[in-house]
Amino acid sequence: MVSSKSASAPRAAVAVALIAGAVHTEAFAAGGGVVGPSSLLQGGRASLVRGREPAGFAAAESIFASPSSASLPLRKCGSSAERAFGGRVLGRASPSSLLSLSMSSAAPERDDVVATDGSGKGMKATDYFKPLVDGDILESTGSQRAIVGGAFVLLAAMALKGVVGLDWSEPSSLLAGAAAFLVGYEFADFGSGVYHWSMDNYGNKNTPIFGTQIEAFQGHHELPWTITYRQVCNNIYKICQATTPFCLAGLLLTDNPYFHIWMSSAIVFINMSQELHKWSHSSPAECHPVVNFLQDKGLIIGRKAHLAHHKPPFDGNYCIVSGHCNPALDSMGFFRWLEDVVYSVNGAEARCWNNERLLADTIDSLGLKKGTSTIARGTKTRTREE
Repeated sequence: MVSSKSASAPRAAVAVALIAGAVHTEAFAAGGGVVGPSSLLQGGRASLVRGREPAGFAAAESIFASPSSASLPLRKCGSSAERAFGGRVLGRASPSSLLSLSMSSAAPERDDVVATDGSGKGMKATDYFKPLVDGDILESTGSQRAIVGGAFVLLAAMALKGVVGLDWSEPSSLLAGAAAFLVGYEFADFGSGVYHWSMDNYGNKNTPIFGTQIEAFQGHHELPWTITYRQVCNNIYKICQATTPFCLAGLLLTDNPYFHIWMSSAIVFINMSQELHKWSHSSPAECHPVVNFLQDKGLIIGRKAHLAHHKPPFDGNYCIVSGHCNPALDSMGFFRWLEDVVYSVNGAEARCWNNERLLADTIDSLGLKKGTSTIARGTKTRTREE
């Protein structure tokens, strides 16, 4: 059994190295708060080309569309990705038109938006897109970068301590270390699923500690492409804050090299889970080739696999690291069992039972149409069997 695990461990190790390289490249490209030029001024009218998977999400699942979408026709685009996912052409030449487009299309490009006043200046995402959660921003701040940087320094120290502690003269020690790494990788996938399930189904913005995250998860269901605007540190710093105390405790309080390898593997993938999630909402054209390779090989969550989650009532496919745990957990009814446990303790129904939408009023006020409109708000999709 150990040899089977160790045979797969190098694949997970390769995934870590390649993810690190892809993140570095993306962070460098996004350093200024904006990414690449795909918004063009054509005859004084702003045109935003989309060539990304979230548009496919919208096309496949009708996640939402503007009531005025008839005035924003789909058009054929140049690249294969653009041809696959289409693009919307904006017909109004005003700053508010960019906001209208970002709110009415499932996946506007994460690129510089050329100001319609002819200045040619690029705007940050937050300048033209207002997130659903009040006070939210999409660019990384200095404090967020410091949090993420500190977290990964500690992780590197713990991983190094584990690797140095192995008995390199004993093959069994190396195999056990590889197995510990692989178990940590899959544990992160399982943990991401349980956490995702809990944020999706319970609590609200007033819930202590987790309120802002719960609201953000609900906003993601309403406007799933929003995550693709987020810069790396903005996207993962909250998770890094939560895992850093555990990393520090593991580094200082234990000397077991296998535990260090397991824990560093688990935490690095947990920390990166939201970035892996973001890539599953991005088109191949927008992702680094390394990311596409990892998705194609099933080493990180892919677009098609995660699309299965974005169907009302959002009751499965919660794991967002590799997605390996999703088939087993969903087929055995693991999350339905957890929901029954919660209901028996405090009588709280999961949101996937009653289709509660915390941000429905905000969406309605913006005039957007959400995919869950196919299930009337408040409709019971499951009742507890006594």
